[in-house]
Amino acid sequence: MKKYFVYFAVFMTLALASNAQQLPLYSQYMFNGFLLNPGIAGSVDYFPIRITARQQWAGIKGAPSTQAISAHYLMEAQKLGIGGFIFNDKFGPLSETGIQVSGSYHLPLEGINSKLGLGLAFKAFQFKFDETDLVTIDENDMAVTHGKITKFVPDADFGAYLYNDKYYVGISATQLIQFKIDLGDSNAVDKNKMIRHYYTLAGYRFLLSEDFELEPSILFKGTMQTPWQVDINAKGIYKSMYWLGVSYRSSKDLVAMLGVKVKKFYIGYAFDYTFTSIKNYSNGSHEILIGFNVFEGKNKGSSLL
Repeated sequence: MKKYFVYFAVFMTLALASNAQQLPLYSQYMFNGFLLNPGIAGSVDYFPIRITARQQWAGIKGAPSTQAISAHYLMEAQKLGIGGFIFNDKFGPLSETGIQVSGSYHLPLEGINSKLGLGLAFKAFQFKFDETDLVTIDENDMAVTHGKITKFVPDADFGAYLYNDKYYVGISATQLIQFKIDLGDSNAVDKNKMIRHYYTLAGYRFLLSEDFELEPSILFKGTMQTPWQVDINAKGIYKSMYWLGVSYRSSKDLVAMLGVKVKKFYIGYAFDYTFTSIKNYSNGSHEILIGFNVFEGKNKGSSLL
């Protein structure tokens, strides 16, 4: 069964080399930071529903593909936020499909006119290794059975989120359990495990005029086993209805974002261009984000977040 560890290691090496992480990569996370930090659950006074679909490295067979649908809500009287999301992530013969539920408590900090959200999330997903998606040099290779291995994986995330109407700062840790996945080789179980990830996200919204706002933000992400990455972002917003954004990742990726909001509904698109050698084989990465803010405007003005 040693071959399963070899396959797992190869694809995890590719994932870590490209994204410094096993978890899905998102470009428009500033519109849905809840996917990265459970402390964000309930940080707005409406019910945000978000659908994300991402195709990374278009043109490369087996490239990462991700879909997620999320929502969260604040029970204001109890200062409790609840939420969850369903996700599917596939990279070559490896895939994860699961669900996450989150709970948070929002503590008012009157002295700095802010709130602090502390959140904990529990998730469970099916990890699948599908040999039918492997491309082999020798089609008669006896080591490849073209079978499937599926495992149930539990996990947990933690996040803290400090925010008000102008700024936000969040830190989170995901895959806290670091579950070990048994692929059939007892000698490799300790090596086949999910890796703990860390995120720090911060941003500030500047009011340039009655119609224009500018929101720079930054994201640090990484693990204790791989180099850390940084995303530097800037988003311009016109009349809370239209936006353009740009992001640069230290992994040598440039991202362009645009979107439009009509009443409580909005749609955003992001295109990633990489300056690495992958550009010789890929047409870039594409991501679509669809949002609907249920109950928005009940207590205050409109928002993109």
